[in-house]
Amino acid sequence: MPEPAEQSTPHRSQQQNLELRSTSEPLELLDHTGHVPDDGGSPAGASSSDINSTRTSLALFDTDGPADKPMPAISLGDHDQIGVIALTSNDAPAAAHTLLTDHGFWRPRGVFGSILIHDRYDHDVPARLTRFLADADRQGIGVEYHLPRIFADAGSPAAGKRVEDLWRDNQQREYRRSQREAVRIATSGSDLESLAHGLCHRLPGEWVSCITDFADPDSQLDFFDDLWDNASLASAWMQFRVPRAAILTGPNRLELVVIDRPLHRGQVLVGARSLHGITHDYFGDDNAPHAIAVPAEAVRAAHTVSRRLLPRYRQAARRLRNP
Repeated sequence: MPEPAEQSTPHRSQQQNLELRSTSEPLELLDHTGHVPDDGGSPAGASSSDINSTRTSLALFDTDGPADKPMPAISLGDHDQIGVIALTSNDAPAAAHTLLTDHGFWRPRGVFGSILIHDRYDHDVPARLTRFLADADRQGIGVEYHLPRIFADAGSPAAGKRVEDLWRDNQQREYRRSQREAVRIATSGSDLESLAHGLCHRLPGEWVSCITDFADPDSQLDFFDDLWDNASLASAWMQFRVPRAAILTGPNRLELVVIDRPLHRGQVLVGARSLHGITHDYFGDDNAPHAIAVPAEAVRAAHTVSRRLLPRYRQAARRLRNP
């Protein structure tokens, strides 16, 4: 992929360390390799081969029985926007980690650090998951799941609650942590309106701009589906509070999204917005025209965007419009 994800980074040295108290055994999330991650900082938002995630310990409520009931090696839950999310218990065998990665579970850019997912929107996901469960059974690896949108036999609600609670708590804690960052951005970030105006006058073709405010985290997350990126912009969007964005609309209805780059004063992230009227898995697209970081100064930013981002954006748009 042309552009690396944010380093240290939107997904950060700010990797979440959650410790939720309950009566059940703690769960450990997997990194992209299928192994329990080591302690330490991580450039999450980076791709599969360059991530060393921080350890994330979670103790979630087990609604299936007493507190001393052992967790299954693997728990699966289905998120309506993200896909199938997999978690492993602390005592899961190495074979469970290998099994997940062998069956297509992966750690995507733009999703909280130590979560493996399987894209539910792929047409053959039910068949793939059926084979996964069969292989787990043959290897004696315990799997508990709640996948009502995929299987007629929905499975255990406890597994679904475990995954749902994890995802919600990750989001809530990250947003609370990022409130101070949002204030810093709002008070010392770039003048997005002036920058967007300057970019419109310097990018090739006719461009217009507007500023979109995200008054609360829900409105920010709702806009996430409009991004065509699975690198630095998507990482920042999911990991940090983004109070506002500049939307630039240019020739052929191409749109750019500009935000202040988290943790980097004097820089902005510029990325692509999904195409109007074309249904596509924009988030999971490995050929997405990945966002770039540029100085928050119109002349230099316009030069870099014109040279590096716009050619990729136009090429990717042509592929979708003329398959």
